Amino acid sequence: MSKQHMSATQLELLDISYEINSRDEETINKLVLESIRINQITLEILVEQKTKLNEAEKSQVTPIAQNVTNYMLLKMQEINELLYQKKEQGKITYNGYISYLIQAWYCSSYTPELQNKFNQLISQYSQTFNEDKLRRGSKLILMMESDSNEEIGHEIFALQDLQKLGIKQFNISHDIFDESKQLITTQLGLLDQSKFIGFLGYCFYMEFLFAKYIDFQLKLLREAGIPREAQTFLFNHYVIDLSHAGHDIELLNFFADSDEIVVLINENIDVVHSLYKGILTRAFN
Repeated sequence: MSKQHMSATQLELLDISYEINSRDEETINKLVLESIRINQITLEILVEQKTKLNEAEKSQVTPIAQNVTNYMLLKMQEINELLYQKKEQGKITYNGYISYLIQAWYCSSYTPELQNKFNQLISQYSQTFNEDKLRRGSKLILMMESDSNEEIGHEIFALQDLQKLGIKQFNISHDIFDESKQLITTQLGLLDQSKFIGFLGYCFYMEFLFAKYIDFQLKLLREAGIPREAQTFLFNHYVIDLSHAGHDIELLNFFADSDEIVVLINENIDVVHSLYKGILTRAFN
């Protein structure tokens, strides 16, 4: 192997310990406090929150916004069916989970950038509202910004889980799936278009997926012998997104106020669902 090739290969390797230790102290402290708070939440509280979310879906979603939630939940059922099939085939494995976590690291590392860009666009978009709608919209935008700030640094949870599974490094070029790269590329592209409101499809899909169905993934991982301490990324997002899901319903009701916007959101849900399903299919293959 030539020296030049070795250098290129080394640059493609991500050293997990170095990546974690290079993060700023403020972010690391935030994650520590966040984990402490999450671990204090009881199972009873999580069950209560999920019950409230299910009730809110039935009673609080506007008729036009139901065209989004109904469509999204149908898609999510396909994810559970796929994972159940993978379980029956004996393909929920350590190696599959490692691949999945690497995709989680990659995608979640872009979350703050995506959400901040979307928040800026929404803030500009809201200036076209009348006074009453602008007042209501401003409160929702502040809520979105608060939720976005909570996502900062969450990719570290995925790296810490990989460490607990004995992984010290991985190859960024080889181990990141095309589907993961496309997921980020499509969303960045959408935020550069006049149809940026469709990005809500990404937000709703990912947060509802974690809030409603990640507990099923956690169950499958436990049954496969994956230690609980190596499931922090999924569990923490489950807890956090369960608390955000009520906000998502408010946002959906507010912004999905026309058939045209519903179409844009559902079109992006199609894109996100297809790529996420592709990630799972490749990881647990």
